[in-house]
Amino acid sequence: MILSARTSGRIRRLCTSSISSPQQSLEQCVRGTHVPDHVGLVEMKSELTKLMKSGNLRGARKVFDKMPHRDVYSWTTMISGYVSAMNSDEALILYSTMRVGPDISVDAFVLSVALKACGLSFNVAYGESLHGYSEKSGLVNSVFVGSAILDMYKRIGTIDKSCRVFSEMPVKNVVTWTAIITGLVHAGFYRDGLMYFSKMWRSKVSCDTYTFAIALKACADSGLLKYGKEIHTHVVIRGFDATLCVANSLGTMYIKCGEMQQGLYFFESMNNRDVVSWTSAISAYVQMGQEEKAVDAFLRMRNSGVSPNEFTFASVISACADLSRLVLGEQFHTDVLRLGLEDSLSVANSMMKMYSSCGKLDSASLLFQGMRCRDIISWSTIIGGYCQAGFGEEAFAYFSLMRREGPQPTDFALASVLSVSGTMATLENGMQFHALALNLGLDQRATIRSALMNMYSKCGNITEALKIFEEAESDDIVSLTAMINGYAEHGYGKEAIDLFEKSIAFGFRPDSVAFISVLTACNHSGQLDLGFHYFNLMSEKYNLTPTKDHYGCMIDLLCRAGRLSEAEELIQDMPCQKDDVVWSMLLRACMAKGDVERGKRATEKILKLDPNSATAHVTLAHIYSSRGKWKEAADMWKKMKSKGVMKEPGWSSIKIKDQVSAFVSGDRFHLQSEDIHGILELVAPGAETHELDRLLFPMIFDN
Repeated sequence: MILSARTSGRIRRLCTSSISSPQQSLEQCVRGTHVPDHVGLVEMKSELTKLMKSGNLRGARKVFDKMPHRDVYSWTTMISGYVSAMNSDEALILYSTMRVGPDISVDAFVLSVALKACGLSFNVAYGESLHGYSEKSGLVNSVFVGSAILDMYKRIGTIDKSCRVFSEMPVKNVVTWTAIITGLVHAGFYRDGLMYFSKMWRSKVSCDTYTFAIALKACADSGLLKYGKEIHTHVVIRGFDATLCVANSLGTMYIKCGEMQQGLYFFESMNNRDVVSWTSAISAYVQMGQEEKAVDAFLRMRNSGVSPNEFTFASVISACADLSRLVLGEQFHTDVLRLGLEDSLSVANSMMKMYSSCGKLDSASLLFQGMRCRDIISWSTIIGGYCQAGFGEEAFAYFSLMRREGPQPTDFALASVLSVSGTMATLENGMQFHALALNLGLDQRATIRSALMNMYSKCGNITEALKIFEEAESDDIVSLTAMINGYAEHGYGKEAIDLFEKSIAFGFRPDSVAFISVLTACNHSGQLDLGFHYFNLMSEKYNLTPTKDHYGCMIDLLCRAGRLSEAEELIQDMPCQKDDVVWSMLLRACMAKGDVERGKRATEKILKLDPNSATAHVTLAHIYSSRGKWKEAADMWKKMKSKGVMKEPGWSSIKIKDQVSAFVSGDRFHLQSEDIHGILELVAPGAETHELDRLLFPMIFDN
């Protein structure tokens, strides 16, 4: 420092006689003929360091290139600048140029920087040559060089070489230990990383915040909550729990190990939060099904001035998907575009899920088409979106495209197309997907087995569904539920109930979906008392809260039994939201029993929820007609007409030679309409056109 001050004074004195302004550049001073070289070099090195610290890499390079003599410090400073700027190629070119020079001796510092450049650019050959040079020169024994070699091999994915280098190092410090633990954890060897952490602890090397943070990450990713709590204790003892990176790792560890509330407590009690803190909290809320709190946390983060990253947006947009909040999701989409994060796979996949969940499949498809690269989640999301919306042909088209251009289908994508095959009752497609599942070795996955059983059941082949169930290598609650549901849908109520009872006897704990299946079986077989037994068993024995679907099964069961008063009372007592579906069940039962007053009450409830419900108007009109109340029935038809309410026509479809033909009541626009009517003339010779239309499209004339 004294030498620099004196040198600076000499430079100023030497320059004042020929330079009028003290603000003239360093270059003009150095150009003077009376300045000794070593004085100019010191000043230029100082300027080089200052420019590098300010991030002015281009200016630093200009000074570096004009230096008459460059020592190893100058080379190291310039190479480090390029490494910090992620320009590893230029850093290695500079290092090679330095090596060619005759007067420069490579030291441990510049070699460690060059090794870091090799790791960042995945330049394996150059890195291995530098490793060889370090061993030949003896620099490998430097803790800086050894740590750099270890880090280089870690970055290029050869963690076994990192471990070998680590074991051969004569001196190990906290940086070295942390590097090897980090390499193992990032490579997925969590338990090995924790084993090295234990060795470090026993070797009496003091851990720093980064060591504790990576050890907690290993506990989080391996689910070792007990070990994580032990590390937590040591963190508190050393006072590191308030450090941001450690606090984030602690919260994440508890969340990933299932202790959601404890993890969220950490995040909510932190005085300072960064984007990692907020993103972890938002993700935790989404995982817990508390999407409203996730959105609230995101808005609080924005108000605190912290800028979200791609992972934050992926989580909060996923919350919007679960909540079906389209407007808010579109606002987040705008933010994503403004910040230039639209090319992030996780963000794009979440946005597709959001648009699909909100019924905007066109927007989801546009996003998919515009993606520069797609992963299996992208394909599964777009296929699943079309399947859930019932657009089977579009889902099949995307699945075929994935087979041609995308990755190998996963069990989720395959289960989606199997499900829609069952919904459309296209057995041929379902069988082709079954063959594909066998070919890919996915047929024994629980999701595929249950999807296959559902598909065959819905396509009318309960025998094949039972065969898949009996040939399963292991039983699970998902497959059992699928088989119970298959039996129930085909009217085999006794078999469904027997299988449910056997599954309980074998120790399976039924979930809410299993109870829906067995209640459906009771419904189809008319076993009202047994249905109530299972309904009460949910809360009394298994601590399951009945949902709207369970109440729907019981209401339908009461309606089928003709106990309309009890059905209406159960609807009124439902703790969950009463939608038009449950009231429609009661209304249909009222039509069957001719219960006018109860039918009027049910219709009023439906029309409050959906004022333009054609079903409610038509059904009540039929109830009036069945009781001879022609004036009231006519009033209902007039009311429908004045509102512009139209009963949705019935339709059916048939697939012949890979071509699906849909037939809608009253539709005469089919390409083969004349041929169809010609065949009907043969079937019903002499029938009038009006009568043929009644035969073809009875639903119109029923009204």
